[in-house]
Amino acid sequence: MTMKSSDEKYNKAIKLLKQSRPVLDSANIIEQEVIRKISSEVVPGTNDFSIVNWLFGWADIVWIRRSLITVSAMLVLLFVYQQSMIVKQLNWLNSHIVVSQDKPGYTMQSELSGRLRLMRISGSRLNEKANSISDEQLENIIESRDKLQTDYNDVMKIIEEDPELKAFIDKKLKELNDKKVKL
Repeated sequence: MTMKSSDEKYNKAIKLLKQSRPVLDSANIIEQEVIRKISSEVVPGTNDFSIVNWLFGWADIVWIRRSLITVSAMLVLLFVYQQSMIVKQLNWLNSHIVVSQDKPGYTMQSELSGRLRLMRISGSRLNEKANSISDEQLENIIESRDKLQTDYNDVMKIIEEDPELKAFIDKKLKELNDKKVKL
């Protein structure tokens, strides 16, 4: 009997709760507030703009999206590393070029600088194996070329400082050019 009486008590309690509704003073205000909250709630992903969604929004599966983002980040880092190495090598190359104010052109600081300068002077390419010039002879040629360049610069300074000498040399050079044209 206890079972039946407890069921009856339960049913009476439920009936009593259904009949006694809460007292609402302002049901319209509560209704409007609920409607306002529901309408102002933004559905996620519709109005949010982000670079990640723009780039990877087509991938709906989360692990694929995260994998794509990781791979993209790694590629960007690889590109930055590569560019920094290129800049580092360019700076290293730039540090090996010396501009000489006394002599025109550039000279490279290395053990092949003499050979490179000779190639520039001669205007031809030297083959290392077919070259019969010794290193001492090559150095003598380069030293004589440097001395000749220095002497030429000194003569040019003397000519520039003396207006009569400059006028005379200009006149002679013009005569030589006129003779070449007449031929």
